[in-house]
Amino acid sequence: MNAVEQAGRKRTLQGTQRTLPAATAALSFSDNDYLGLARHTRVAQAAIQAIRESGTGARAARHLAGPCPEHAELEKALAKWKGAESALVFSSGYQTPLGVIPSLVGSKDTVLLERNAHACLFDGARLSGARLRLFARNDDESLGEALAISKKLSPEAKILVVAESLHSMDGDFVDLKSLVNLKNRFGAWLLLDEAHANGVIGPAGAGWAAEQGLVESMDIQMGTLGKALGSSGGFVAARAAVIDCLLNEARPFLFATAPAPAAMAAAAQALQIIRSGEGAKLIEKLQENIRLFSCLHPNPSQGPIQFQRVSSNEQVVCFRDALRLSGIEVAAIRPPTVPEGAARLRISLSARHSEPEIRKLAEELVRIGAG
Repeated sequence: MNAVEQAGRKRTLQGTQRTLPAATAALSFSDNDYLGLARHTRVAQAAIQAIRESGTGARAARHLAGPCPEHAELEKALAKWKGAESALVFSSGYQTPLGVIPSLVGSKDTVLLERNAHACLFDGARLSGARLRLFARNDDESLGEALAISKKLSPEAKILVVAESLHSMDGDFVDLKSLVNLKNRFGAWLLLDEAHANGVIGPAGAGWAAEQGLVESMDIQMGTLGKALGSSGGFVAARAAVIDCLLNEARPFLFATAPAPAAMAAAAQALQIIRSGEGAKLIEKLQENIRLFSCLHPNPSQGPIQFQRVSSNEQVVCFRDALRLSGIEVAAIRPPTVPEGAARLRISLSARHSEPEIRKLAEELVRIGAG
């Protein structure tokens, strides 16, 4: 048995082996389309019109393919939405930190990263070659100690603190005021990943930094187009000088084919909806759904990401399959997506869900013994 086969056997024994589903249940609580915009008629129409005008693909990296109005228009709108001087789009949310972090720090610098941060943030930090230190989320003492040690070891080096505003698995919001106070105290930079908060909270859905009134304290705001914005791609918003640096240094931007114009047009239309009266109603509906589920389920989270801890990897798959048989799709999360021993059902609430659908989910969770 070769190493690849051995690794597959090990995953099977540990209950972490994955396969792509041949079919899913009709009622989905497993995706991140928080406002239901991925199938919105005007969003789809914007994508179709972009295909007619600009074709199905961007054809090359942006430095080579020439100007594309869909990219420029979206970047302008994103910068305004996030209260930043400028913005830059990437082909995917995952690629964004792989370009951003190595462009801003190097081998003489330090990245301070939340211990359970998303894999793309770890990968971006490792690619940078910077010293990597971990701190516990929402723990001032842990972050303060990491900042103090980093500053003492390399007084002139850059320190980049990286945190998720709304955690992708635990569903909690970061204590942003404390983060800002500490990063200012030690002269560090802060990269805030708003992937799951954009479109969900804040004035005009502008995210957690906007909700907390701390946009001006953000050095870099990062996000995705593939969640509340109902499209695909990633983006970063910051000062014009930072965006100019990324445009020249970020390898996923320099060497990857640009995002498809249709995806950019779809995201721009979704953003226009989010910032409108219709968007305000969608965000309020999402918040109503969060409040409803919180009343029906023990240990609720603050945002649309809810979860139920499960005793084992095998058990969480059994629960997922039982829910699927009842017509409900919920994600079974296992290592390495979460740490060992932290398997869970991950429930994503959306504005598209009705009250009866949420009640059905809560009832089925109780019925199968997971609620």
